Amino acid sequence: MDADVGPVPLKGSCPSPHAREETSPTDPAAPRAPAQAAAQRRDVRTALSRRTAPLWPAHATVAPSTAAATRRDWQQVHRLAGCEIQYHALVLRRITTAYVVDVARPCFEAGWSIADILHALDWTPQGVRYTHDSVTGIENPGAWFAARLRAWTHQDGTPMRSLDQRAAAEAEQRRAEALAAAERHSAREVQPQTAGVGPGVSGAAVESQEAAEQDRQPFRVRWAAQIAAGRAEASRSSGNR
Repeated sequence: MDADVGPVPLKGSCPSPHAREETSPTDPAAPRAPAQAAAQRRDVRTALSRRTAPLWPAHATVAPSTAAATRRDWQQVHRLAGCEIQYHALVLRRITTAYVVDVARPCFEAGWSIADILHALDWTPQGVRYTHDSVTGIENPGAWFAARLRAWTHQDGTPMRSLDQRAAAEAEQRRAEALAAAERHSAREVQPQTAGVGPGVSGAAVESQEAAEQDRQPFRVRWAAQIAAGRAEASRSSGNR
């Protein structure tokens, strides 16, 4: 036996090869979320837990109120809208607000509201509710969120009309139909007064106006006029004989 060979170590006195691999500083770390993203998610959870009022109105378009808005203004508005979406859709709190905004930005630019986004998570464009809810069993919230919004896009990738936009278009159509019906009704009422342009109609209108004026005269005047008219008619009859 060589003198350089040491004694065989006792069983369990050294770590297994797999244990050494796990603790090796040269091995790559296991896949995990970046520290910045994890910190951002913690900040969002903290902010949403303290939320006392909506961060952005549910049925308002996601855009700054001023026309001369800067890029920073747009980023702030989108961030508030993204956080508000995460407040209602709990599964989206597992991803960053920046990712939520990136997925929803085409819808925001098309005039969608937060309520439209939340509606698209549970309903198809055909008005059918998804059988799977948005709470449990979602392994990849980002891919799920993108797929639900992708169902509301045309073949060219542009978003369809949202629920609020459809309701607004239907309300505008009803207002236009009501206005047209009111105009037709007004035209029917004005037509009998202005249609009397022919000789027969104009004569009847003049006679009716004269009769109305005579009815407003005192009874003695009307009685004397009737007696005079009767005498005139009798004299004409006697002259014709």
